[in-house]
Amino acid sequence: MRALFEGISATGKGAWEPSREVCLDEIGSSTNQQDKSTNQQDKSPMDVSVDSDSARPSSSKNSEKRNEKQRKRSKGLEEENEIQAILKALARTDGPSIEECNQVLDEMASIDMHDPMYSIASVIFCENASIRKQWMNFAKKPEEVRITWLKLTAKKLGLM
Repeated sequence: MRALFEGISATGKGAWEPSREVCLDEIGSSTNQQDKSTNQQDKSPMDVSVDSDSARPSSSKNSEKRNEKQRKRSKGLEEENEIQAILKALARTDGPSIEECNQVLDEMASIDMHDPMYSIASVIFCENASIRKQWMNFAKKPEEVRITWLKLTAKKLGLM
């Protein structure tokens, strides 16, 4: 057992490394050779500096990887928040909302929810912002004008 571990020492840095330049064949042959190799230990080409980058503990490499992952994740969250803010801004500039158009439609006395024209108007409001803007411009006009506009728009869109 002694022959197996002779010449090897723990460095305390999470790895084992040779402390002498002695092959296992030479260890058992004579103690004089061991003394010679002990004297040559400082001159050994096998010595590795503990301060080198390759001798860093793996835990610091893992923490660097974790930190990089956290930076990437936070960068991704920042980008996602920016995209959400842009989408909200675009939604606000898209003209009157469908809800606002439906509110004007609900205030009309001549069209109730059971009238097919009510459903057609709801479909028309979903088409685009320019139609909703025009509908809101007609909000202050008489109901007959709004109903005529709804019928003409429905025909144009193939809904009637």
